[in-house]
Amino acid sequence: MKVIDVHAHVFPKQVAQKAVDHLSTYYSYKMHGNGTFEDLLNSAKEAGVEKLVIHSTATKAAQVEHINDFTSGFINENIVGFGSLHRDYEDYEKEIERIILLGLKGIKLHPDFQLFDIDDEKMFPIYECLEGRLPILFHVGDNKSPHSHPKKLARVMELFPKLTVIGAHLGGYSQWEEAEEYLIGKNLYIDTSSVFRVLSEKEVTRIINKHDINKVLFGTDYPLERHDYPLKHILNLELSDDKKEKIFYDNAYNLLFKGEK
Repeated sequence: MKVIDVHAHVFPKQVAQKAVDHLSTYYSYKMHGNGTFEDLLNSAKEAGVEKLVIHSTATKAAQVEHINDFTSGFINENIVGFGSLHRDYEDYEKEIERIILLGLKGIKLHPDFQLFDIDDEKMFPIYECLEGRLPILFHVGDNKSPHSHPKKLARVMELFPKLTVIGAHLGGYSQWEEAEEYLIGKNLYIDTSSVFRVLSEKEVTRIINKHDINKVLFGTDYPLERHDYPLKHILNLELSDDKKEKIFYDNAYNLLFKGEK
């Protein structure tokens, strides 16, 4: 089966180790990649992953433009990038236009690292500007803080129905019961990143079966995991080959790669 990883992170070489160490400390979890672009490509190649979607997060407004320039530098026929925005970045309309010109295909927001509530009203103009234009991948459902609670994302979806939303980690990084209550079965994409280290294959199958199979995407959260680990778990799920093909490739291709040369 062809595979697209919609949720991978890459860091500049000079800060990759520091970033990976921070993630390991924050999540109390050993990282399995070193965070560099070269290691990401090796991980993908070893597992037979054909295409990648890469993300970086601006934790300060001053980082936004630099990160978008950095991410766009990796784009080719097999790699697309998501840009970054920040709650305190003032000229967001101009930067969204620049993000599109750079060839970035969406926006990644991490409320817990960027210290904002998903339904913070200061974010509403940004969401409105992105409606019908670019999807947003949200880190959502982290019990380390209240910022990314699934209920808050559900409120944003109600207020901005034309917004294309991807809820990472099956909609709930560590709050899957809340994700099932507020997000699963609703009109959003979900990805499979960072779920198998906590949930069983049976639990993941149950959640996926409650959602629109055309809106489930394969993700790894590299460098948290290398590609072989989540890939083998998806292959083991009690789902038809047709559903696995949608998860691994078709859904992401139609959303992000269709029309690419």
